[in-house]
Amino acid sequence: MDTAPWARWTPWRRRRPVAAAARTIASWDAAVRLPVRAHLLWLAQQISEARTTAQAALDQPQEARTRLPDVLDLTLAPQLHADRMPSGAQQLADAVHEARRSAGQLATAPPRAAHRTLTRLADDLAQADELLERACHDIRGADLRSADLTHLYLGGLRWDESTRWPEQQREQIRTGSDLVDGVYQIRDR
Repeated sequence: MDTAPWARWTPWRRRRPVAAAARTIASWDAAVRLPVRAHLLWLAQQISEARTTAQAALDQPQEARTRLPDVLDLTLAPQLHADRMPSGAQQLADAVHEARRSAGQLATAPPRAAHRTLTRLADDLAQADELLERACHDIRGADLRSADLTHLYLGGLRWDESTRWPEQQREQIRTGSDLVDGVYQIRDR
């Protein structure tokens, strides 16, 4: 029986744990996501870099494989772990930790097993990247009338006519937005 570390089952064999956690975060209500949006934007950037590195490892195995565990060494902001936050952040931290552990074992894996694991990991990270990007920018249909948006960065948010804004900010948001492909987008300042 083969007991090499790379031969063990990896989470990317049948499911996509990083994407599943990102899907959970994307399901958070917009009023919950907006106050921690800066942290989510940073996280999305880190996941995007990990995706790029994992995809590069498929083409240039040596350099990218040695760099991938370091790129996956992410620490989530404490604000995402707060008791008042819905589930998802810890799930993402655990999934990324498992990805880092598996990426560290790729150096000892046979080329075929390493390629298969990298392909699945890159796909998982690509799905997570897309979901986090949506979670950071898409608030179409959200009811934000009771949210305090006073000191929040709103640039890049996409919204539609069904989005409900706080009364005191409604006109400012409308005039600070452009219509892009049928959806409003708040201009960066």
